[in-house]
Amino acid sequence: MKISTTFIPVFLFILLLFSGVTWSLVDSQQMVDTGGAAAINVFNGKAGLIAGLVLVSLYLAYLRHPIRAMGAPLALFCVLAAASAAWASNPGTTLFALANLLLLLATVIIAHKLLGFTKMVRLVWLLSTVMILISVALALIGDRHALMGGLHSGRWRGIFAHKNAFGQFLAVNVLISAFGRPSLKFSGLTVYSVVLIDVVALVMANSATADIGVAAGVTGGIALLPIPNRALRNLWRYGAIAVACLLGAVLLLQPEIVNNAVGRDPTMSSRGDLWQAAMPTTFQRTLGSGYGTGGGSQVSIELQKRMNRTTALSVQSGFINTALELGWIAVLFYVVWAGAAVVSALLDRNAAPTQTLLIALLALHMIESVSEVNGCFAASWLLLVVMVPMVEVRLAGTPRFGLTRRRYTSIAPANARPAPSAELPA
Repeated sequence: MKISTTFIPVFLFILLLFSGVTWSLVDSQQMVDTGGAAAINVFNGKAGLIAGLVLVSLYLAYLRHPIRAMGAPLALFCVLAAASAAWASNPGTTLFALANLLLLLATVIIAHKLLGFTKMVRLVWLLSTVMILISVALALIGDRHALMGGLHSGRWRGIFAHKNAFGQFLAVNVLISAFGRPSLKFSGLTVYSVVLIDVVALVMANSATADIGVAAGVTGGIALLPIPNRALRNLWRYGAIAVACLLGAVLLLQPEIVNNAVGRDPTMSSRGDLWQAAMPTTFQRTLGSGYGTGGGSQVSIELQKRMNRTTALSVQSGFINTALELGWIAVLFYVVWAGAAVVSALLDRNAAPTQTLLIALLALHMIESVSEVNGCFAASWLLLVVMVPMVEVRLAGTPRFGLTRRRYTSIAPANARPAPSAELPA
């Protein structure tokens, strides 16, 4: 019985985490630069998806209170995504993408019930650490599969398809090490040694998105430091918000300043041109072209023409991509979902470490949503990681609004967890 209730969920959850890893013998940048040459995928995530399906099938009974666990804005987004199959440019693509998203959310909620928050965080950190160490070792010996080619030649990508994917794992590892250390059960020397390796790898990967994401995550985590004095605490937290807003304004209005600081070209690899070309299209269809379609083939063709490329292009922004797929109302769902978590943490006098970790990872996810296509509510590895503390905070906490509190008080099990304390669970 112990094996069936512990080993199997752990094994399946690890496989699901692997769904975020793609090792291509030709990196994705070279594919674009050479006109779309086919890559050989050693692992493309299917095993992780199958693992998630098995986990849900075996333990469906543990899927309890999913709306409370994921949040009403995300639940409404799922309803809109499901409805979009009726008007999607490719209904099959929409239904498959929706199945992936629902499977991801269900597996996190079920794994949270079976394994608990602490073990899930530890598994994420251990997996990312192993992937990072392998990637760094291959890059150090000069393995050609671990180095980027084409436009970003020489930068580290490790066992990932692109340096930005590698940077995402590095960023998650740094933030968990900084704000989730009590869950790791490793000595400080071990954790900080891994962080040092992460920093070196971030420099060598030179992923601007990951660098800015780490800075945003650390800022968000530091903003929630426990300060007894209310006035000083409010000054510290709202000051951090002001700094974050200022940095965000600089990033949007004067991107060349940020790009020069992190060693990138002012065009952000032509992202500005892509966004300018795609933005008018977001207003042509109020409810978009269907979840998972990326705006439909016409958007891709138009981007190819304007950018003089021979391969299909994405808009390289989760926010714009979501607007293309489901309209700006879907973007609003994401903003409300993320914003509610941030406001709730800021209003807590003593934010629990689980909330601090959530805000740090959520800040990273929001930065990724600005400049990477797999942002917002796209089914991605980073969304899976963010959902781990999100589910813990939402299920363990007490809703702030009276109507919601009465509703969930009546259905809460007798052995429900107490609100997050000042320390992470052992």
